[in-house]
Amino acid sequence: MRVAFAGAAVNILISAAKFAGGIAFSSQALLADAVHSLSDLVTDAALVLGVRFWASPADDDHPYGHGKIEAVVTAFIALAVAGVAVKICWDGACSLLRGDSTAPDAPAFLIAVLSIVAKEGIYRWTHAVALRLNSPATDANAWHHRSDAISSIPVAVAVAAAHFFPSLTWLDAAGAVLVGAFIMRVAWQIAKPAFMDLTDAACGVTADDVERIALAVPGVRRVHKVRLRRYGGALQCDMHVQVARDMSISQGHTIGHEVKANVVASGIGVEDAIIHVEPMDARVILCLGSNIEPRLEYLDRAQSAICALPSTHFSAASETDETEPVDVPPEFAAQRFLNRILVVETALTPEDFSKRMHQIEHDLGRVRGDVRNAPRTIDIDMIDYAGVISNDPSLTLPHPRARERAFVTEPLKRLGITRLSDGTELP
Repeated sequence: MRVAFAGAAVNILISAAKFAGGIAFSSQALLADAVHSLSDLVTDAALVLGVRFWASPADDDHPYGHGKIEAVVTAFIALAVAGVAVKICWDGACSLLRGDSTAPDAPAFLIAVLSIVAKEGIYRWTHAVALRLNSPATDANAWHHRSDAISSIPVAVAVAAAHFFPSLTWLDAAGAVLVGAFIMRVAWQIAKPAFMDLTDAACGVTADDVERIALAVPGVRRVHKVRLRRYGGALQCDMHVQVARDMSISQGHTIGHEVKANVVASGIGVEDAIIHVEPMDARVILCLGSNIEPRLEYLDRAQSAICALPSTHFSAASETDETEPVDVPPEFAAQRFLNRILVVETALTPEDFSKRMHQIEHDLGRVRGDVRNAPRTIDIDMIDYAGVISNDPSLTLPHPRARERAFVTEPLKRLGITRLSDGTELP
């Protein structure tokens, strides 16, 4: 508030001096610069009025606070600056086309120099306050002040050249056009971050920055789905944190609080974080096979169905290999298989996952008849489930014949998997 009021006072004095000097000393460039300085009054007023709203605490109508108002005010400042730029460019271009420029008097140069010094001073103060408060709107206003200071440089040069070299009086109008073009560029620099904030676009902090902080908390096994957005001058974050599957709800809750506290205290600008605590996903290795056409289509449909299961996501897949059938009746020996290894991560239990595999096989037309290892549209074998050992006839883990089948071991090794989760080495 203090820096905005100080900026307004400086703008009033400088605008008045530029207007008076532009009229008294016949300088179109100085008049254009006066309009630019006057526009700063509008943005100062926007800052003074806006800060009262975006600094207000959260309420029933705005449970997340009022931070977005700051982006709206910043966008308004940018539009105001752009409007000034268009007006200045238009007037200068019209003057150049008419050829009615006159030579400005020398005092106009001194006024331009005075504006450069004063506006650069108010920029430095406002920019320092913006950094301390982490306020985009205040920084936008600071850059508006600097744009006024920098735009006065070509004005001073144009005024001096037009005064001392009468044949170059057109430089005064050209200087006005140059000022307008520069101000338009500044308007875009101010507008871009505001529009990014309003559309929840990516911000300077990356998901990797947050993941490193979260993974440093004891008990955190994995972090994923990290999302960040800017809300006012601060960042809001939400993420999924995975912990040991056998951990109690109370322990997981404590870890979630610690992750949030560390992220907020890290200094990367996150003001609030929502932590979703989940059990660590289990790595599941599957072997898909089909020897009924269209074989490749059946593999693709099975993979899509598996990855679409709840609490399950894709991790890796091998290339598709064509292999000879193994342990099938002689009459089916000519029906070659297409095989693919699929690795997924899931929070489903082994039993639930196995039932869903059988359902997918059924949905894709597999018929389990009296003939053992008859041709099938799709065959889904669970090779390994996170090291779980089960001797149940309906679910044997790890797969007892996986090490004997090259169409399992070779693709696994190509994926960099040389042993199963229970420590079994692959040949």
